[in-house]
Amino acid sequence: MANTLTPEEIRSKLFYFSDAAHVLHLDTRSFAEHKALDFAYKGLLEFRDELSELLMGYMNGKRLGKVKIGELPTYSQEAVTDMVKEGLKFSYELEKFAEDKNYCDVANTAQALSGLFAKTQYLLTLS
Repeated sequence: MANTLTPEEIRSKLFYFSDAAHVLHLDTRSFAEHKALDFAYKGLLEFRDELSELLMGYMNGKRLGKVKIGELPTYSQEAVTDMVKEGLKFSYELEKFAEDKNYCDVANTAQALSGLFAKTQYLLTLS
């Protein structure tokens, strides 16, 4: 199956994940969940910047255009779980995109992004 991600979609997804994690972080009433989501959204801010800059570098400085985020989730434990699972899936898709393009540092960063979502998933079990 061909990977259909574009650099514009990648950046938009990264903005979505960081904003979704931040909103969920603010709306939870569980301290442990609050801290797990705090870890996620702060880390995601760094990933969205790093990956956007790497992609623009491979594109000789071409800017990525308008960010399209979509609707952010309304808080529920299910929404939190879904966001983390979606992030893990996206990380894998991003790694495959990078491998197809021979963007080895993007692939490595996608692996680290997967680690952020995996650790968040673990931290959420402590609530």
